[in-house]
Amino acid sequence: MKITAPRWLSDLAQNYSSESHQLFLVGGAVRDQLLDKPVNEWDCATDALPSETEHLLRKAGVKGINKIGERFGTIVGNYHGEVVEITTFRSEEYSEYSRNPEVKFGTDIESDLARRDFTINAIAYDLQNSKILDPHNGVADINNRRIHAVGRAVDRFREDPLRMLRAIRLAAVLGFTISHETLSAITTERERFSLLTIERVNQEVSKMLLAKSPSAGIKLLVETGLITYILPELLPSIDLEFDAKEHKDIYAHILQVLDNTPPKLELRWCALLHDIAKPLTRKKIGGEYHFLGHEVVGARMAKQILRRLKYSNEFVEYVSKLTYLHQRIPNDDGSWTDGAVRRFVRDAGELLEDLFIFAEADSTGKNERKLQEYRKKRENLKKRITQLEQEAEIAKIKSPLSGDELVELFHRKPGPWIKPIKDELLRMVLDNELHAEDKKKAVEIARRLAPKG
Repeated sequence: MKITAPRWLSDLAQNYSSESHQLFLVGGAVRDQLLDKPVNEWDCATDALPSETEHLLRKAGVKGINKIGERFGTIVGNYHGEVVEITTFRSEEYSEYSRNPEVKFGTDIESDLARRDFTINAIAYDLQNSKILDPHNGVADINNRRIHAVGRAVDRFREDPLRMLRAIRLAAVLGFTISHETLSAITTERERFSLLTIERVNQEVSKMLLAKSPSAGIKLLVETGLITYILPELLPSIDLEFDAKEHKDIYAHILQVLDNTPPKLELRWCALLHDIAKPLTRKKIGGEYHFLGHEVVGARMAKQILRRLKYSNEFVEYVSKLTYLHQRIPNDDGSWTDGAVRRFVRDAGELLEDLFIFAEADSTGKNERKLQEYRKKRENLKKRITQLEQEAEIAKIKSPLSGDELVELFHRKPGPWIKPIKDELLRMVLDNELHAEDKKKAVEIARRLAPKG
């Protein structure tokens, strides 16, 4: 495992050193390199105060300096097209019922690393001496693919309850496990989760749902009880009593669909919510379970849930509509009329492609024959939509000259002589022998085609 820094960052570290300050690469920038992943954020820590960092950045020619986080010791700048975020060594203390920490600036990297959340994020790289600092054995935890809190996990979660959700998000995104002590501490301290603002929760949940295997995160939310504070509506689908011969496990199906969908946040949320209303709509009719109207109730619930989690109105409407329409493609048994297909396309609008993607993800089960049958129906529906769209476009093509224009051109009364001319002009347009907008050439051709006398 090797840590490297771009030349511009090494030069910046030299500037800090020339004024008797230290600069360390920290956090995700170190962790991701140790995992052989590309670095998306260059986070650094320093003993320099924010005002001193601002001075050093300006001296180095850094542009677009942002001081919005200065109160917490953070200065952000754009250096050679790269965003660098530099934070003064600090400690954070939270009162028992506070959502905001009291920040105190520090003077050494060891204390700064000790206040961080997890060992894999508590590794620093000394940019001046090209040396890794790992006082909490974070490298070993990376090798073991383990999320483990720095120090006592209970203390870390009391300092900032969001760290409980961050542990789960990192486990889902990185494919790591959470250590027993850390996982137990999440369960113990989960009531403090209610102190968090929805906006902070939203950001972590969105990142978690875009993981390669988002179901891992959902399972951990359920196991620790955090799901109660984020998506309690999911709980009724877990261990729902049903006849296994008649219907598949709803919760297991939701998780499978979630992992099947591509990493687009709207699709992932639709996967999580598309069957959320089944427990509410479940009825046994003729000895079989049915969930009539679950997509209608589910769409309404999706709006309530996503608004509560402070997603944008546009996002809420998109996911709600996906949820409402998600049954339409599976319900096509091949008997739809052309009108029904056109109405579906009109109703779907911009969601059409995502609805087909979701229908594929939502097609689960062990009966390969049935899965192939459903896939064939979806392919046929796609072909019909393409064919009808092509026919609609062809229907829009007209003769370059209208009947009125021909009457005016030849100073003749309307009559059967017009149709052959228009038909021939239209044929030539369809065969690319004449451009639909080339009226001058159309007039010349019409003169040749017009009957004499």
